[in-house]
Amino acid sequence: MGRLSGGPHDEPDGASPFDASGLKLKHIRSRRQLNIAEAKNIGRAITKYMASTPSVRKAPFTLEWGYKLHREMFSNVWEWAGKRRNSELNIGFPFHRIDPALRDLFDDLAAWSRHGSYPIAEQAARLHHRSVLIHPFNNGNGRWARLLANIWLKRHNAAPVDWPDETIGDEGVFRREYLDAIKVADAGDLAPLLRLHLKYSSKSE
Repeated sequence: MGRLSGGPHDEPDGASPFDASGLKLKHIRSRRQLNIAEAKNIGRAITKYMASTPSVRKAPFTLEWGYKLHREMFSNVWEWAGKRRNSELNIGFPFHRIDPALRDLFDDLAAWSRHGSYPIAEQAARLHHRSVLIHPFNNGNGRWARLLANIWLKRHNAAPVDWPDETIGDEGVFRREYLDAIKVADAGDLAPLLRLHLKYSSKSE
């Protein structure tokens, strides 16, 4: 197992430990190079789903599609893209509970939409949080969860959240605010995360 160099940005506080096993692009030697390669791959997925309103067929929000989305975001960079992790981390659900937990989440999402249980912005924030909490993949969980939530918003003609992803990935005030909001949501209070969703909604620009 190899690790990449890159100084203090190797493993920002709250990030999954970085392991270069499964890296497809052998020329990558630094965290900066990795970030660029991943951003390019993710950009293609964003264009596919966010350039226009995605249909239910294109974005059905099922277990299989959830894995497919991660694969579309990272398959040019990682061999394990779109594959559920098969080992335990210090965060996330036990790996044998991931599939049932994601199915439950997508079932709940469909019920929220069908019954209007929450405003659409809160549905997206709940989707975002529970996806991160489950933590299905070796890496990329936060970016995957944020895109999941934005695709849900886009599918319902709601303004997506314009996350400052380059800031989320680095140590700083916003990253701490974001991680604190996730931790508070873990304890049952979604309000700080929902406030961030609303604050960075593209509608508010």
